[in-house]
Amino acid sequence: MKIRYLAAVLIGLAGLGLTQWADAAPLGMTYNDGSGNSSQYLLGTVIPGTQGGGQAQRDAAMTNALIAIGSLGGQTTINGGLYSRSFNSFGSLPAATATGALLGTNIAEGTTPVTVNLGTGFQYLVVAYDGPNGSAAIYNVAGLTGSVDLFRYAKRELDANGDPTGNLLGSNSAAQGYFKMTGWTLLNPTGTVPDGGTTVMLLGAALGGLGVARRFLKL
Repeated sequence: MKIRYLAAVLIGLAGLGLTQWADAAPLGMTYNDGSGNSSQYLLGTVIPGTQGGGQAQRDAAMTNALIAIGSLGGQTTINGGLYSRSFNSFGSLPAATATGALLGTNIAEGTTPVTVNLGTGFQYLVVAYDGPNGSAAIYNVAGLTGSVDLFRYAKRELDANGDPTGNLLGSNSAAQGYFKMTGWTLLNPTGTVPDGGTTVMLLGAALGGLGVARRFLKL
């Protein structure tokens, strides 16, 4: 009976390797920190966020427009919106599609991050702030599962001439110039389990520990 309980505990610990979590802090939104660096998972930003059409279709279109920007850190204007591609190199990315999208809407006021559960995995996460007056941050979250935190509010960073730079500043408290999140969209479900090698190693260690425990309990 002791062996049965011990097996459940050890295999449960090995199962922790099945989930890769994003940073505990809210996902960053910086397109360029001034040195050609961008927040880790950021694909890019759109200022103001494209409006019109269904939420999933709109967000897939914004994502594909960012993917189409050939150079890292590149910018282009589409229908009055400033599209800024991050400096992160994600290799070849699949086109975003609305098929299987998961939507979050009606985000309330508050003072804490907005937590989004990625489930078993999606390719892209699009976060929109304050409709036509705001902006959008698009992330490549492939390989992440579990929950991630997002800033509840964001504002555009402006240059000396008052024009958008492409950077978004995040906050979890309402403040002057910050706009509340209006919704988020998860695109391209993947359902993959990351880091399989580590998981197999942990499972092997758990089973090995079980064998040692079995011999010890027989003494």
